Amino acid sequence: MIRKLQAFSSVTGAAFAVGVFVAALLAVVGEKTAFAQAQQFGDHGQLVITAENLFGFSVERHGWDTAANTENSETYNQFGLFYRSPISPTARGPWVGAHYFVIPNLSIGATLGFQTAGGSETRTTMGGTTTITTDRNSQFAFIFLPKVGYALMFNNTLGFWFRGGPGFARNSSSNQNNDGGSASSRWFLSLDALFVVTPVQYFGFYAGPQGNISFAGSDSVTTPNGVTTSVDASFRSFSLDAGIFGYFNL
Repeated sequence: MIRKLQAFSSVTGAAFAVGVFVAALLAVVGEKTAFAQAQQFGDHGQLVITAENLFGFSVERHGWDTAANTENSETYNQFGLFYRSPISPTARGPWVGAHYFVIPNLSIGATLGFQTAGGSETRTTMGGTTTITTDRNSQFAFIFLPKVGYALMFNNTLGFWFRGGPGFARNSSSNQNNDGGSASSRWFLSLDALFVVTPVQYFGFYAGPQGNISFAGSDSVTTPNGVTTSVDASFRSFSLDAGIFGYFNL
């Protein structure tokens, strides 16, 4: 049952990212006619729609303080195609982005990712006479990454796209009775250096490293009687990812 829920969450996340990418692609293409000359990625006035983190490897480390002034930590490793972890505090998995080149080579935009998880669990007593079904904890994770980018193209096909900016991630979990749970928030800096390939006009793919490191954050736990305890928390990650994008002149 748990594996089925994890698989469903992964497929749903991937379908969302790719679906939004394709919908945006078709919507813009339907309103544009062919250009008289070839457009290079990074030209002024281009809108880029991205489907990010569709394949790759990532390592995330999350730390939090304790009452004894020590730090606990946990690490998440992921590798796969269209994979979304059901427990990643930063909704790690397929993301969707939109970026606009305000002048040649300089882009401004943002990337968005989210996930939800839940379900139920069925158990049978040792005697096999009673079956009990209970709801599982509900989880929600959200990440928002505004980014400024610079496209360094060597020709109409190959180049780099450097991006960076602040980011925010929020993760929360509540128990089946909604009378307690936990939450975490992270503010961090994000940088990536993407190798870009545009084999045909208006479409391309990328691969490259991405790094994130937090500068502020907190974890909190709420007990069933309503008492909330918060502690300082940190986050950092490194990944090698691949994605696809479409770009159009507005």
